[in-house]
Amino acid sequence: MRIARLVAIILTILSIGLLAAPPAGAQPPFRLPDYVTDDAGVLTASDRDAVKSAVNRLYTNRHLRLWVVYVDDFSGDGSVDWAQRTIGLSELGDHDALLAVATKGRAYAFLVPPSIPGISQSRVDKLRRNRIEPALRDGDWGGAAVAAATGLNKAPSPSSRRLLLIVLGVIVVAVVAFVIVMRYRERRRRARALAAARRVDPTDARALAAVPLEALEDLSRSMVVDVDNALRTSSNEVALAIDEFGEERTAPFTQAVDKAKEALSQAFTVRQQLDDDTPETPAQQRELLTRVIVSAAHADRELESQTEAFEKLRNLVINAPSRLDLLTQQYVALTTRIAPTEQRLAELHTEFDAAALTSVSGNVTTATQRLAFADHAIGEARDLAAQPVSGQQAALVDDVRAAESALGQARALLDAVDSAASDIRRAVASLPTMVADIQASIAQADEQLQQQSTPQSPHIGDLMAARDAAARAVHSFRGGTATDPLAAFARLTKADADLDRLVATLAEEQATAERLTRSLEQALFTAESRVRAVSEYIDTRRGSIGPEARTRLAEAKRQLEAAQGRKSTDLSEAIAYANAASALAAHAQSLANADVRSSQRATTRRGSNNAGAVLGGIIIGDLLGRGMRGGMRRGMGGWSPTSFGGSSGSPGGSSGGGFLGGGGRF
Repeated sequence: MRIARLVAIILTILSIGLLAAPPAGAQPPFRLPDYVTDDAGVLTASDRDAVKSAVNRLYTNRHLRLWVVYVDDFSGDGSVDWAQRTIGLSELGDHDALLAVATKGRAYAFLVPPSIPGISQSRVDKLRRNRIEPALRDGDWGGAAVAAATGLNKAPSPSSRRLLLIVLGVIVVAVVAFVIVMRYRERRRRARALAAARRVDPTDARALAAVPLEALEDLSRSMVVDVDNALRTSSNEVALAIDEFGEERTAPFTQAVDKAKEALSQAFTVRQQLDDDTPETPAQQRELLTRVIVSAAHADRELESQTEAFEKLRNLVINAPSRLDLLTQQYVALTTRIAPTEQRLAELHTEFDAAALTSVSGNVTTATQRLAFADHAIGEARDLAAQPVSGQQAALVDDVRAAESALGQARALLDAVDSAASDIRRAVASLPTMVADIQASIAQADEQLQQQSTPQSPHIGDLMAARDAAARAVHSFRGGTATDPLAAFARLTKADADLDRLVATLAEEQATAERLTRSLEQALFTAESRVRAVSEYIDTRRGSIGPEARTRLAEAKRQLEAAQGRKSTDLSEAIAYANAASALAAHAQSLANADVRSSQRATTRRGSNNAGAVLGGIIIGDLLGRGMRGGMRRGMGGWSPTSFGGSSGSPGGSSGGGFLGGGGRF
C-alpha cells in the first residue's frame, strides 16, 4: 500500500511538471529583422513572394508598413501582449502595423496604429474577423497576411477624406498661431533633454543608448568644450606645480593630464568625422556620438582621479605671502615687456600684411588686460592674507590661482608675438631657397616632358598641370602678392611638393627624393607654426571658443603627428598629411576668430567688467578646482539606471492598448 501511494505521488509531481513546462516551440517577443519573418517555417516560396508583394504595394500606395511574423507559440503570453512587446522591441512607429501568428498555438494578433487616415476600429475588426481569421483557420498562412495588407491598402472613404481635410486645416491654423510658442517649447525641451542626459553616467555606453539622438549631439558638443577647457586649465596648473614642487612629486598629476589628453584626442577625432561632409545614418551618428561622450568622460575622470591629492599639494593658503611676492615679481617683469612687444608688433605690421599676423594682432592688448586682472587679483589676495578670516581661505586660493593663470596667459600672449616674428622671418629667409628649389623642379619637369616623345605614362598630363601650377605660384610670389610670407611659403611648398612627387614618379631619381625631404621639412614647418599659433590663440581665449575650432585643431594635430610618423617611410604621404594639417589649422583659426568676435559682442552687450578674463577662460568657476574635478558635473542623485518596457497588453482577443485591432484564437 505504501509503495502504491508513493508511486501515485511521483506520477502526480511528474504530471504537474509536464503541464507547467513551456511549449517546446515557444518564442518570446523579439526585434523583427524583416517585414516577413517566418520562424515557424509555414510559408512556401510562392507564399512568401505573395506576402512581400502585398506588403510592398501597401507601402507604395499608402506609405504604411505591415510587419508579418509567424512563430510556433507565443511563449505563454497573450497574443496582444506578445505583439505589443514585439512592437516595442522592434521600435515600430505611427506608420507600422503588425500581424503576429502562432501557428501551433493557434493564436494571432493584428495591431494597427490609430493615426492612419481612413482606418478605424470597426474597419480593422471587420478585416480581422472576415478575412484574416478565416484564412488562418483554413491554414492559409500567406493568404492571411495578403488579406491584411490588401485590407489596409483600400483608400479611405470620401467622408474620411473630408474629415481629414478639416483636421489638416485645423492643424495648419494651429501651427501658424502657435509657431512662436512651439519654438520656445522646443528650446525648453532640448534644454530639459540635455539636463537629463547630463544625469546619465557618460562612461556607460549602454546607459547612453537610452538618450535621444538630439540630446546626445548637444551633450557631446558641450562635453568636448568643457573637458577641453578643464584639460587646458589643468595642464597650465600642472606646469606651475612642476616648477614649484619638482617633476617627481607631480608625476601622478602629469600622468593624469597625459591620459586625459589621449582620451580627449580620441573624442576630437570622432567629432571631426561627424563634422565632415560625409553624412552618417542615425545609427552611425549614435555610435559616433557615444564614442565622443565616453572618450571625453574618461578624460574628465582621469583629471578627477588626482583632484584631492593635487589640492593638498597646492595648498596655497600656507605659503600665500611668498607666492604673492613671486607673482608680483612676475607681474613687474611682464609689464616691462609690453612696450617692446608692442613696438615689435607695430614693426611687423609695417613689414607684413595683416593676414600674416591674425593670430597675434591683438595679443598686446589682451596681455595688458590679463596683467590688469592679475594685479587686481594679487591685491585682493594680499588683503585676504593680511587679515585671514574664517571662510575666506577659498577666496584667497581662487585669487592666487586667478593671478597665476592670468600671468601665464599674458606671458604666452607676449611669447606668441616673438614666435610669430621668428616664424615669419624664417619663412622670409627660406623663400629664396624655396623659389630656387621649385624652379629647379620646373626645369627638371620640362626636361622629363621633352624626353617623352609620346604620352606613354598616364602621369604626363598630371605632370604638365603641376608644372604650370608651380610656375603660377612663382609668378604670384614675384608679382609682389606675398604679403603673407607664411601663406606664400605654404603655396610654394605645396606646388613644389606636387611637382616633385610627379617628377619622382617619372624619373625615379634619388635627387628628387632629397628635394621631397626638403619639401617635407618645409611643409612640417608651415604646419607646426600654424598649429602652434592656433593652439596658443585658443589657449588664451578658451572661454569664448566653441567645439568646431577645437575639433579642427585636434584633427590638424593628428594629421601633423601622422606626417611626422611617416617621414622615414613615405615622404609623399607625410607631405600630404602636413599640408592637410596646415589647411585644418588655418580653418581652425578662422572659426576661432569668429567665435571670439561673437563672444566679444555678447560681453560688450552685457557690460561685464571681467570680459577679458571670461574670454580667456579664467573666470569659469574655480580654475583647477573645476578642471581637476572635471568640466562635467554629476547630478546630486548620482547615476540613475534606465529601465525599458511598459505595462503588458490585455489578454488575447482584447484591444491592443494604443493600437486599433486585437487578437485571439483561430
